[in-house]
Amino acid sequence: MSRQVPRMRAYWRSLPVIPGRGGDWVDVLDLGDGRLALCIGDAAGHGERAALFARSLRQAMRRHLFAGLKPGLVISRTVDDVAAAGDVGEMFATAFLAVAETRSGRVDYVNAGHPPILHMPAPPVGGDGGEPRVLGPTGPILSDLFAGTEIWSSRSLTMAVGDLLLLYTDGINEARDEHGDQFGTRPLTTSRAGTDSPAGLLRRLFAQVAEHTHGAVEDDRTMAILARQV
Repeated sequence: MSRQVPRMRAYWRSLPVIPGRGGDWVDVLDLGDGRLALCIGDAAGHGERAALFARSLRQAMRRHLFAGLKPGLVISRTVDDVAAAGDVGEMFATAFLAVAETRSGRVDYVNAGHPPILHMPAPPVGGDGGEPRVLGPTGPILSDLFAGTEIWSSRSLTMAVGDLLLLYTDGINEARDEHGDQFGTRPLTTSRAGTDSPAGLLRRLFAQVAEHTHGAVEDDRTMAILARQV
């Protein structure tokens, strides 16, 4: 009987305010040697300028990831590159970058001023998932104010088979209804109840946000999931 080998898989979904010109981005890269990189980011605003800024950050991160740099240095060098190119103005972005090792389940990550990411443990057979672990900021936002520094620290965790990392931009948790009430993070932290697949979980959460806002979209919305599966 063959032994099933765990794998890391990424799932994502995005809804920009202006199709094709959103400030949100998701990048998934196969770095070789069983390593997978997943980044979610949010450039301030939306429209052409936000989309161009997001593209510049994304391209710089790719270069440094493929060069083999650790997540903290990837962020530092990315900020240096974008600042050196000039014309940043007052643009800034938040980002969460994770580099996962398929065989061990180890994940090295940096949270650059991004909304807290949720590490959601696998639910036991016949039960709901355990309490999520919140992965808060490990450094400031991506801004040319911090060019020339190395102030983003990397942290690590280990994902068991069945664990998920749930990533999102503030267009999700800050989505407001007609009374101005935010969607918040409570529906996210309790979302492992049930038997959704990662893709099904994304569909369900997007539907809940749409119901909360009665279909109105005032900010780009993006969610991604990193899952360790067999």
